[in-house]
Amino acid sequence: MAMEEIALKQGRQRHLDVGAIGVVRVREGQDGGLPEVVVSVESDNEHDFTLHPGDTFPFGDQTWKLDRVKGPGGHDLTAVFARIE
Repeated sequence: MAMEEIALKQGRQRHLDVGAIGVVRVREGQDGGLPEVVVSVESDNEHDFTLHPGDTFPFGDQTWKLDRVKGPGGHDLTAVFARIE
């Protein structure tokens, strides 16, 4: 299976076959810590997850992960999610 990725900025959402995913907040890591992303997913019901790069979360019958946060050092951070199952 080909890897599927989506990139979203804070306040943006995307509708997929399994439901909707939106980024509530993206924060750069502080004092050497990892970036943090709060994501909201809606399939059967709505769930919010607080994630760091590498963390996984369920989205419908699929599993996705926060792959990375792009744009460190700026105010326009982008969260990149990858479907893994």
